[in-house]
Amino acid sequence: MKHGVRLDLQPVLRNAAYRPALTELVAHSSGYTFLNDREEMLDDLLDARREAAALENSVRRFEYRPGDEEALIQTLKSLDGKATTFQGGIGLVVASPFFDDRYTLSATAFTRFAGTFEFVEDDEPKLRLAPVIAFFQLSDLESRARVLGYGMAEVALHRKMDEIDLPATTVSLSFKYQGLSLYEREVPIQDYRESEFFELSGFTREYRRANVDIATLTEIDRWQIGLTLRDLFESTYRGPRDSTFHLRTRGELRVDYRFDWGQASLLQDLTPHPAFGQIKGRRETVLGISAPISSRFVAGAAYTHIARDRDHDTVSLSLTYHLLDSFNIGVTGTLASERELGGAFRLQMPF
Repeated sequence: MKHGVRLDLQPVLRNAAYRPALTELVAHSSGYTFLNDREEMLDDLLDARREAAALENSVRRFEYRPGDEEALIQTLKSLDGKATTFQGGIGLVVASPFFDDRYTLSATAFTRFAGTFEFVEDDEPKLRLAPVIAFFQLSDLESRARVLGYGMAEVALHRKMDEIDLPATTVSLSFKYQGLSLYEREVPIQDYRESEFFELSGFTREYRRANVDIATLTEIDRWQIGLTLRDLFESTYRGPRDSTFHLRTRGELRVDYRFDWGQASLLQDLTPHPAFGQIKGRRETVLGISAPISSRFVAGAAYTHIARDRDHDTVSLSLTYHLLDSFNIGVTGTLASERELGGAFRLQMPF
């Protein structure tokens, strides 16, 4: 590695052919999270539970008056069809020039969740009948939130295929061991707790399997063009409530162009991410630029267009500090609206 050429292992997580030449052991860790509660479902659901509990107490103390149920009925009706989504992930890449420079190790885990609320019309007459029969309990309400999610953990051994001789092109194979978790449950009003809304225990079905990715990187002058085909072995699974999850081969494209002042990048999903219940098979297109603003700091900006999902397009700003050619630490902030935001970190160190 030449002095002054900044080493970056993060692209290896998306395309193993980006693995650079090394003169030392280097490890890269990163993580991200994003929450979309634009429709304020979580807050409204908490309000509905408080209103229902207050109504239950007033009926129990014979303080209930006709019309007291109206606020709760309107809250439940306004919640119908609302949704919130969450996603997050972590990654680790370890590369070394020792033994065999063609190999790289990585471990990743990511998850996506979606919660939607369904108003059951039978709840309205139950609430209006409460003052007549002088009886009401939280457990009587049938309206509820449905939560689905999936998580994928992978451990991968990446190998550059030097045996494949293509002009200006590197080919890499990734041999992976995958753990898939499918999660789905229904949350009645009486059981809602905001801190436990995405609680996994007891509502998960898990699967294990091996899989393979193939990636290429072509370098022409200032251009780098990367193509990845993920999960060449396809399969279908079912969640705890029988929702279907299809693991299909996915294509990803990355194009980088180096200017004298920095770099511009395009990342494009060629095929959608997996869908599961209310979680749609989204596609992302990311346009980004990065440029050094001093001898040690690099600033970046990106715009992400999201197709076929509840999430809106996002804007991200990042700042990375480089202490050595192979040591850097960076943070990223992502925003779509005041209730759609997230962040990311990255840390790379030599050993």
